Amino acid sequence: MGRLGCVGRWEPDAAGRLQQAAMALFLERGYAEVTVAEIAGRAGLTKRTFFNHFADKREVFFAGAKDFEARVLGHLAEAGDDLAPLDAAVLALTHGGLWRSTSPTLMPAGSSSPPPLSCKNAS
Repeated sequence: MGRLGCVGRWEPDAAGRLQQAAMALFLERGYAEVTVAEIAGRAGLTKRTFFNHFADKREVFFAGAKDFEARVLGHLAEAGDDLAPLDAAVLALTHGGLWRSTSPTLMPAGSSSPPPLSCKNAS
C-alpha cells in the first residue's frame, strides 16, 4: 500500500498523518519491522518531518496514551454502583479501547465515540 491518499507535505495535520501511517504499518508488518523512513513515506512526508513531531517510533505508537488513560478514568468515574469493580474496570478499558480504535488519528473517515458505559451487554 502506498502513501495515504493524495496529500502532500504542505497539507495540515502532519502528526496525525504520521500516527495513522505508523499504526497501519504496525498492523500490517509488526512494530519491529517498520522503520521511521517507511512511516514518513507512507504519510507522504520526510524523515525530518517525522522527527519534528516525534522523537522515535515508540513515541508515535504511544502518542494517544494520555487520552486513553483520561477516557478510562472518566468511564470508571461514570460507572454505577450496580457494577462490580472488575466489571467496571473491564467496561472502562473496553470503552477506552473502542475510542482509541475509532480515533480520527487512526481512522480517516468521521468516527464517533463509543456508547455510554453500561452493563446491559456485559455477561
